[in-house]
Amino acid sequence: MASFSSVERRRFEKMYEAHGPEVLAYCARRVGTLDAADACAETFLVAWRRIDDVPRPPSTLPYLYGVAGRVIANQQRGIRRRSRLDVKLRALGVAPPPDPAVVSLQTVVDRRVVAAVRALPPLDREIVMLWAWEDLPRSTIAEIVGMSTAAVDQRIHRAYRRLASVLRPTVTEAGSDRCLKTEKEAT
Repeated sequence: MASFSSVERRRFEKMYEAHGPEVLAYCARRVGTLDAADACAETFLVAWRRIDDVPRPPSTLPYLYGVAGRVIANQQRGIRRRSRLDVKLRALGVAPPPDPAVVSLQTVVDRRVVAAVRALPPLDREIVMLWAWEDLPRSTIAEIVGMSTAAVDQRIHRAYRRLASVLRPTVTEAGSDRCLKTEKEAT
């Protein structure tokens, strides 16, 4: 590994301090808490190795999100391998441990929302998450995913319509006393 100047080292430290929690949250919302720390660490390792390629603020965070997205895509192969192992374990009567991120969701409505978002096509899911959870402007999202702002607007609109149609019964159910009582009894 090349040696870094104190200026480069300090720049990296500031970048990590400023954006570490945001990148970790970005990763956790995509792969769950078990794999998020690894994805975040790998993202910053890439940034460390390519410090000269990291753009200056305000483009730093979108750049890091782009790197994290690619890191997560690489991790997906490992996740698929673990999923196949989980199937084999279940066939042997061994239940794999649950994802703590899912376990921490307390209501039926929460679980249905997460399932609905995960059911979106991958690119639409990523765009919605960048917009709703990362709170990025649509122009920045367009830059990250490599499409026009108008195309991002259209994808957000369509995804929200799909989510609304899937979740509309959930919202109605959540407002009823009967549903709330059933949820309280279940917990």
